[in-house]
Amino acid sequence: MELEILLRPLAGQSRCGQDMMFSPEFDSVQEARRFDDPSLNQGEWVTARKEADWPAVVSSCTQLLAVRTKDLRVAVWLVEGLAKTRGVAGLADGYSLLAQLCEVYWSDIHPLPDEGDQALRVGSLAWLLAQSVRMVAELPLTASGPEACTGIDLERVRAVSREIERTPAQAEAILRDAPLTPAAFDAARSETPAAFYRSSRDHAVRALDGLDALQRVIDGHLGAEGPSFEPAREALQTLIATLRRFALEAGDGEAAETGQAEAGGNGAAEGGAPLTPLTPASSVAGGSPIRNRTQALAQLREVASFFRHTEPHSPVAYLADKAAHWGEMSLLEWLRAVVSDDGTLCRVEELLGVREGGATTDGRG
Repeated sequence: MELEILLRPLAGQSRCGQDMMFSPEFDSVQEARRFDDPSLNQGEWVTARKEADWPAVVSSCTQLLAVRTKDLRVAVWLVEGLAKTRGVAGLADGYSLLAQLCEVYWSDIHPLPDEGDQALRVGSLAWLLAQSVRMVAELPLTASGPEACTGIDLERVRAVSREIERTPAQAEAILRDAPLTPAAFDAARSETPAAFYRSSRDHAVRALDGLDALQRVIDGHLGAEGPSFEPAREALQTLIATLRRFALEAGDGEAAETGQAEAGGNGAAEGGAPLTPLTPASSVAGGSPIRNRTQALAQLREVASFFRHTEPHSPVAYLADKAAHWGEMSLLEWLRAVVSDDGTLCRVEELLGVREGGATTDGRG
């Protein structure tokens, strides 16, 4: 994406052009974005469902920003269109562009504040951040083309697995009625190469960097009046953790070395937990010694899986899963996960001498 073209000032008296909120061009973009919810019942009057034209959204917004107007509303629509057409790579480019537009043109980017009131700008940014959680969930987790499994599918599969754990006698009926079974999801993953997960993870890290850059700019201008970035950040952190784990299971050794730092504070959240062991059972079976932490955590998950299927009433499955989940965390991440009171957390951190990044307060790391 040629970001430089979209960041150039416009010709004329104003480097940001005119406010085109009520223009036919804005109406055209809105119409291209519009789509009918496929889950809604149309009743007796069945008509063809309206599909969004995302390539047209990207084309129109790009043209507007390049030659007609520098506008936050157009920019956030472009971010949405890029995510829809190019996945996580498009989302990363979109965040980066938006951060730079806000940094360079904040004083006169549209919509202009009304007597100091930044409500319209805050509204546009808040809308994008809220939509980002959904857009991240819709990103592909398998390389299956149009039928790729997404984060939404992963949550559905986990819901099916939990329902089977609660009522194992109804497993056959649950699987028959499920829109996607755990076996089908795992099959799609097994056909996805490690390179897909490595590339997707790298783009997701870029997206998180872009989001952080955007927050720094917005916080600098709006302070406490700005929108919350945390839900979008958590969604990306969970995506990074999930992609790293899937890359490991697909045989990508690089993921083991780089994953912890990439995912950030909540990178090991529940949304990233794998459905299958990280290493095959045969690699540590038969009394062979465990040689690394990846194998150790895989063993814990195998223990959890065994008890979940053989003794679903036993707390062992829950405890083993929890231990494996904690094993992916740094000490600071673990403390923040288990200690809810901020005052107590601060005292414990001071007592142990830990800080952000896992380093001790005396700098020893």
